[in-house]
Amino acid sequence: MISDRNDPRMSKLITLLEEAANLISEFTGGYSNQFSSAEEFHEALVESIEKLKNGDETQLETLVSWFYPTSSWDEFVGYPGMDLANKISEMLSKI
Repeated sequence: MISDRNDPRMSKLITLLEEAANLISEFTGGYSNQFSSAEEFHEALVESIEKLKNGDETQLETLVSWFYPTSSWDEFVGYPGMDLANKISEMLSKI
């Protein structure tokens, strides 16, 4: 885990997550195992990003579960967000 929020890896991860939040905001409806709609997932993602920015590294585990293949991200966004999800997953595995 990263204890320094100024670590460049954390900054890059947050930038990617903010891109993801912007992309998921364009989707509506749908369903995943964890969320009843894309809107609900978007709200949770934005909240998780804010907590992470404030130093809550427990969010990293949650984010892993949302962005790994066949996760909530894939169920709502699918192919258009595949590259972004792969980048996020890679950053999470490095952190």
